Amino acid sequence: MPPLEHERYCAEIIEQTRLLRESVHGADLSVRVPTCPDWTLRDLAVHVGGSHRWAAETVRLRADQEVADEDVPGFFGPAADAGLDAWLGEGADLLAPPCGRPAPTRRCGPGPPRGTPVSGPAG
Repeated sequence: MPPLEHERYCAEIIEQTRLLRESVHGADLSVRVPTCPDWTLRDLAVHVGGSHRWAAETVRLRADQEVADEDVPGFFGPAADAGLDAWLGEGADLLAPPCGRPAPTRRCGPGPPRGTPVSGPAG
């Protein structure tokens, strides 16, 4: 499968986050994610929202080195589950403006945030 065009990639960030928000809204956030049983629905949502914030901050800073999780405002998610839906939307909205710019001509940042789990939640 060929990679997505830049504009489509940006649009999918918003659309896929909308779909995740629908799944999270009113759901039991302690439910395990079937394709990643070490994760709960809350873990998945915080991973996605934190990644949006990390990417937006990396672009905003035009970072050429890794941005520490702790240096990304709101990276670790809201303390209360009730705020998770809105927090996810805010994260996608933070990423949408820089993503909507023309496709980058150079690499920005080193890759996913340090400690980003590939098979289960961090910590």
